[in-house]
Parts: sequence; structure tokens; C-alpha cells
Amino acid sequence: MADVELRQLRYLVAVADTGGITHAAASLGMTQPALTRAIAGLERSVGVALVDRLPRGAVLTAAGEILADRARVINQQVSAAVRQTRETGARRPALRVSARACDYELLGDLIAAHPGERVEPVMAHWRTQLASLRSGAADLALTSGEFDETGLDSALVGTQERVAVLPGHHRFAGRDSVDRADLLADPVLGWAGSTAPERAYWLDGAPLAGPEVEDLLQLIVHVRAGDGIAFVPLPMIEEIPLPRGVRLVHVDGLAPARVRLAWTAEQTSTRIARFVAACEMSAA
Repeated sequence: MADVELRQLRYLVAVADTGGITHAAASLGMTQPALTRAIAGLERSVGVALVDRLPRGAVLTAAGEILADRARVINQQVSAAVRQTRETGARRPALRVSARACDYELLGDLIAAHPGERVEPVMAHWRTQLASLRSGAADLALTSGEFDETGLDSALVGTQERVAVLPGHHRFAGRDSVDRADLLADPVLGWAGSTAPERAYWLDGAPLAGPEVEDLLQLIVHVRAGDGIAFVPLPMIEEIPLPRGVRLVHVDGLAPARVRLAWTAEQTSTRIARFVAACEMSAA
């Protein structure tokens, strides 16, 4: 078997691409005599002439053209193998994806469905989740409902039913479902500190706004006291033991919560793009 080195194959390709020893040596950052000796060594290894030296340069022989064509493929394969090895060995940090408590289980399902990417789930508070995303503390944010999209891009990965939280003495508390129009006379609770898109989402066009709450416990207390009703995504509240005097009722005509993955608009990571695309395909 001929004892051929990778560097010799790169030299031959350079001669083929530049059309001569002189230009090839310049492109390789070596002297012309050194390149000439290297090509001669390659010819001795394979046992045939590879380059015809001409007064105004050099051209590859037919055998040289065949070897140069194969050498290009070999060089590309070696480069790809080295790059993949380095990426694997470097142990790239995991993608950090934040989710609020109500969406944390869904995030786990998305991660489990796409094991090809290392993803670290991060528990987030609803007030600071998007600020953490914008600051770079997280790479992606999984969030349900509407939000201020300034500086962000997003992709839809699912929807969640929204239900009405009613006091037990409410006129429709005994029903399994009610039409949204039947609840227009009720004040609807909002969330303190919400942005305009968030406030519109929580109130759903309610003519009357009830008190604003800081957390889910306050929401339940206000509903039970009859201060208003609330519209929330079902996963946010279905796992919580509700006190007596609070009912969940399905609402016809209430838009579902959109579940989206969000990232900063200037983000160019191919890893993020692949993970988002995979999640979109799962949702389709």
C-alpha cells in the first residue's frame, strides 16, 4: 500500500486549483522548492507521474487529475470528522429553556421527544421569565398566553384550553360549560404588573375589570369572595386542590392559550433553530 500523507494530498489539490507550483506554494504558505519536493515524494509513493512541469506553470497528468478528485473528497471527509469530534469533545453547554410551573411538565415532554439536543429546563417566575430571556440568562422561553413581543421571535408549539374560575354561588357555577357572552356582566380579575398584551389576554375583552392579583392564591381568594371571575389556562389550575366555593367551568367562545417558544430576535444559533423546528413539527 502506498504511504501517502494527507498533507501531500492537500498539496496536490492546491496545484490543481491554482494551476502551478508557484501559485500553489504561495497559497499554502510554503516555498516553491519545498512544495516541489513534496509533490515528488507523492509521485514516488504512488509510482506514477502526477504533474507535468511546463515552462509557464504546471498541469496535472490524467493520473494526477484522478488522484486530485479523490483527494478533495478525502479532505472534506477528514475535515468534517475532525469538526464533529471537536464539537462532541467540547461538551457544548445545554440549551437553557425556561418555563413557568404550569408549563414545566409540557417542557419536559418536549425535551424528552427530542433527545438529540442537550436541554436544561429552568423553572421561571411569570414576572421575570421574559426579562431573563432578553438578558441571555435563558436561550428559549416556553410560555402560554400573550406577552410583549418587543425584541423577540416566537413559534407556536401548542394550545391550552382556558376555563372560567367562578365562585360557588355564581349563577352558572352548577354548569359544566357556559357561553362567553353569558359572562359579560361579570368583572374579570387581572394580574398586577401585566403588559398591555397580557392584560388584554387575561381580561378577554371584559367590560368590567376586577381586582388585580399577584399570584394564584390571591386569585382564588378573590374569586371565592365574589370579587370577580377569572379566565386561566386549564394546566395552571387543574392540579391545584380548589377550596369549597370555587368552581371550574368550560367556556364556549373563549380563545385558547397559545403555547409558544420565544427567543431573542437577534439569535442566530442553529441549535436553537433545530430545537424550535422539531417542536413545531411535533405540534403540527
